[in-house]
Amino acid sequence: MINDLDETLKQLLIGKVPLDPVEVDISFDMPDREWSASVVKPTVNLYLYDIHENLELRSNEWMMERSQGIATRKKPPVRVDLSYLITVWTSDTADQHRLLGQLLATLFRYQELPEDLLQGSLKEARWPLRTFTAQKDGILINAADFWSALDNQIRPSINYVVTIPVEIEAAVAAPLVVTKVAEYRKDGETADKFVHIRGTVHARGKPEEVVADAMVVVKELQMTATTDEEGKYSLRRLGWGSYTFEVSAPGQKKREVQITVPSPGYDIEL
Repeated sequence: MINDLDETLKQLLIGKVPLDPVEVDISFDMPDREWSASVVKPTVNLYLYDIHENLELRSNEWMMERSQGIATRKKPPVRVDLSYLITVWTSDTADQHRLLGQLLATLFRYQELPEDLLQGSLKEARWPLRTFTAQKDGILINAADFWSALDNQIRPSINYVVTIPVEIEAAVAAPLVVTKVAEYRKDGETADKFVHIRGTVHARGKPEEVVADAMVVVKELQMTATTDEEGKYSLRRLGWGSYTFEVSAPGQKKREVQITVPSPGYDIEL
């Protein structure tokens, strides 16, 4: 995951600054004295110096997804801040400052990493990858101590933070609940039982092509329901038995189907 972010940032610099990798190296090594002594051509260094959870984005709410009759329940990912120290290494100070300015403008321009540049596992990220540029925070509050720890001379640098999602556990999948049975009882009386159902209206032979704003009528009871934008409808307080469901939608012919309640499913083709 972190290596995917490294590669994404490399593509950001090459494509958006832009940097020519033939003329300028991009490195993720620790910029200590030994490393800097080995630099032979202009180099942009992105040193990952800190990783910590973004507590402001922490969520304990479960996420629920429904697709093709399966409900998937999973915890949201942990949102983690990865902090990079970005420096430029050239033999000429003017070149260093010019390149630093180009980097700074590009990083400010993209407060979220562009989706078309995401690499590896980051392509599947459900949240945008937010970025923060040149914010004075963390161990870089005292830059002199930081560079002293690297046994190197202090240099102008850009503090760059990217927030990425980290999946922490596998999802739990189960069939969707489409039938519920409710009992209503007064003291000393026999319980009245009713069935609550949910179904989907979709195009004939194409379960993925749902029909929104379709009217579903239970003819025997004159009960009606309208499908939502996902083609789903629900009906409450049905008794046991067989019913005629009449389905209609704008621009399409009405269709009648026999449905037994309860049943394993209540999807209707139109």
